[in-house]
Amino acid sequence: MMSGRPKHLQHFGTIALNTFLEARHNKVLHIGGGFAAALIIFSLFMGEVSLFQNDKVVKDVGLACISLFGVFVAIFLGVNTLYRELERRTIYTIVSKPIDRYEILLGKYLGMAIVLLAVVVMMTIYLYLVTAFMEGRVDFSLLPAIGLIFVELLIVAAIAVFFSSFSTPFLSGFFTVGLFVIGRVTNALGEFGQRSKDPLFKFFATGIQRVYDLKAFDLRIHVVHGFPIYREDFWYPVLYAAFLIAFLLVLSIVLFQRRDFK
Repeated sequence: MMSGRPKHLQHFGTIALNTFLEARHNKVLHIGGGFAAALIIFSLFMGEVSLFQNDKVVKDVGLACISLFGVFVAIFLGVNTLYRELERRTIYTIVSKPIDRYEILLGKYLGMAIVLLAVVVMMTIYLYLVTAFMEGRVDFSLLPAIGLIFVELLIVAAIAVFFSSFSTPFLSGFFTVGLFVIGRVTNALGEFGQRSKDPLFKFFATGIQRVYDLKAFDLRIHVVHGFPIYREDFWYPVLYAAFLIAFLLVLSIVLFQRRDFK
């Protein structure tokens, strides 16, 4: 069994590297990244027209750009990476080799995680260049918010991989966007549920809030306005994300194993 582990790691690494290299040359991601970077730079001028709030505006817009562009990349890669292998029929070449399907899926996800990390780091550098130019210092208090943004993107990518393991890119993207939006508004949904007189809607609305809440990954208000961030504000969402991602990937593997490529 010990001799098999390096092969599995080699398969993961090869597939992840190929996924990263393919994404690196994707023009859609380059255009989107350029647009997001331009928005961060433009936020500097937006801050100038605000009343003594220029630093907060720049940080708020910058963090929002990192999050939104990252979500776009996570969904775009998640719904297209597996489908592209089917469309080009390269999946038949891959599965004909001594490699398991779960290695393909996990390797693809690992490659997407590396791409998302590169995107977050790149956008963070842009944001820090702008804030350093404006304030004359590097504000490390933004890092917890940026870290949770990256963790949230890993969840979105896992959701996209889950749907793409058995569905088309259009439907996978549609459902992924829907779940992302639901995850961001679960607090409001839970409040509606508490006020509702319908016991069934109240049960589902409050239940969704308890088990699926992406709002916990948004520390933007805390870091922009200087509110204190406690350990549980960061580590609880990270632990929750680890369980959710593992659950989604296990389901994805089960569905991908049963998928007929014909």
